[in-house]
Amino acid sequence: MNVDNNKKVQDFLQFQLMTQMFKEAVGDSDSFSLIMESLTNAMTNSDGSIDLTKLGLGEDDLSKLGYGAGQRLNSVYNTVKDDIKSGNVSIEEAVEKASRKYGIDKDLIEAVIKQESDFDPKSVSGAGAMGLMQLMPGTASELGVSDAYDIEQNVEGGTKYLKGLLDMYNNSKELALAAYNSGPGTLKYRGVKSASDISKLPYETRDYVQKVMKYYGK
Repeated sequence: MNVDNNKKVQDFLQFQLMTQMFKEAVGDSDSFSLIMESLTNAMTNSDGSIDLTKLGLGEDDLSKLGYGAGQRLNSVYNTVKDDIKSGNVSIEEAVEKASRKYGIDKDLIEAVIKQESDFDPKSVSGAGAMGLMQLMPGTASELGVSDAYDIEQNVEGGTKYLKGLLDMYNNSKELALAAYNSGPGTLKYRGVKSASDISKLPYETRDYVQKVMKYYGK
């Protein structure tokens, strides 16, 4: 095994240990998943490798991970935890609230958020879609969303829109997701009436549906 591969294995093992430490500290909850998502994104290099030093941990900390690095890890944890909040409402809390209100599985909402914005409340696309669930300005206005970068408003609006699509397509998640991505008009124009017809849609939409359903995992 060469030096580079050795380093990658070492970093991976240290990351696994760090993950276990966080899990023991905060529990295996949705908050834990969101925080680890943010940490992983922050530590990932362009080549897909993990660099723990990006969290501000020095080599000495890493060599003692699980002991001397504990307090530093707690500091990183608290910082990231704060980063996924907007005011007093976290992504998890907003999803829970919208899930109860509209009767949609929270895991499906989170799967859409993962694909749309990777849990970044300030995300904006080249086409102008905004926030966690990537609402277009016109759609946001119709849904009563005055600030699409506000976590609670965005998740509320996006979930309301998703609920309308699920109702439109007889609770077919695949069709609702396809319409969320490309619009109901595209599905009608392409003659998409069932999940098997999704093959008629552009690659971007087909890929979108597959990825969200994979994240959903049910």
